[in-house]
Amino acid sequence: MQWSNPVTGINLITVFIPNFIGLVLMGIVLLSKGWMTRAKRNESKLVLMMIISVIVGCIFEPMTFVIDGIPGLANRVLAYLVNTVVFSLNVIVGPCYVTLITSHINKTLNKFEINVVKILCTVEIFMLILNAFIPIVFLINKQNVYERKMLFWVYVVIEACMMFYGLIVFFIARGKGKLLRFFPAWQFFVPIVIGMILQGLMYGVSVLWPSVGIAVVSIVICLQNENIFLDKLTGVYNRYFLDEIQKGLKNKNKGIIGAMMLDMNGFKSINDNYSHAEGDQALINVAKILKKVVTSNGTIVRFAGDEFVVLLKTSTQEELSSYKTAIITAFEDYNISSGKPYKLSASIGAELYDFNKGDVSDFLNDIDGLMYQDKENYYKNHDRRSSR
Repeated sequence: MQWSNPVTGINLITVFIPNFIGLVLMGIVLLSKGWMTRAKRNESKLVLMMIISVIVGCIFEPMTFVIDGIPGLANRVLAYLVNTVVFSLNVIVGPCYVTLITSHINKTLNKFEINVVKILCTVEIFMLILNAFIPIVFLINKQNVYERKMLFWVYVVIEACMMFYGLIVFFIARGKGKLLRFFPAWQFFVPIVIGMILQGLMYGVSVLWPSVGIAVVSIVICLQNENIFLDKLTGVYNRYFLDEIQKGLKNKNKGIIGAMMLDMNGFKSINDNYSHAEGDQALINVAKILKKVVTSNGTIVRFAGDEFVVLLKTSTQEELSSYKTAIITAFEDYNISSGKPYKLSASIGAELYDFNKGDVSDFLNDIDGLMYQDKENYYKNHDRRSSR
């Protein structure tokens, strides 16, 4: 069976089948709410935006092949409109991808990165607006047939650059010691790149948006797998994560790393005096403070209750001490600006540890002992019943 465009001769069945599969995939993910992760809501929103973009792309792109070359003013206007919408989706997917990667490794885009993304998106939007008057991206000719223009490749290059940049950020984070075993970036990088190359080189092939759909499904699977090891309140890793990574750390010969255990001071008094809801908020804020200091240079674990463990790729006591000092300073800065009736602080035990010479329980015992020494020193000058 063959259903072809009468003007271009393109087999529309081969166009509709992959896009229909993409729609089905996105419909299942959307309705099952597999894109939602309670611990990382911002990431969920980014994935949702990508899902919606794929749905729009899988609907609108087949339309471009159906109406291509069909005569009539209405079809001409529709062709310009539909193709413009498809190109404009790049302004959503690329930035969402980059933001998702950077967000996932506890890193936010800096001002320079934000400005670059804004400039690229502005260029894409401006080119589409200009294209309505001067065909520079695509042209609907006098026969209503779609034609690529030279600046079409600008969109391919911009999206490719964003994909590669996201991958670079991922591997830099891994190189610094960030543990991202549940979030392998290549699983959603590869389908998108393959789809971009195939569709960019061969007109009449419609696999880009189904490829993005496959990538989004990979993202969802990775996030849900990782979700098992996330603390639902704070969004950092939970206690089970330490057990999971122990074997991997030894097998990969990670060598010496820095480790810290933190225990909040006066946490019980926050719960008693200001409610358990406020206590939960305090834990969330502690996690945010640690993320701000550690960024992509390490991994944060909520060990139990108000205790946190931080793993850092460092082999020097000086660097480990600098992180401890930075965390203490970050707590002080938070207390100055928070407006809360209580102050946040933590006792910290920090030590270098060689995973090739022991296991998780050994290093936990070591830094736990150091942490309690720090706590005893803290309470020599502070009331145990007060969080002020």
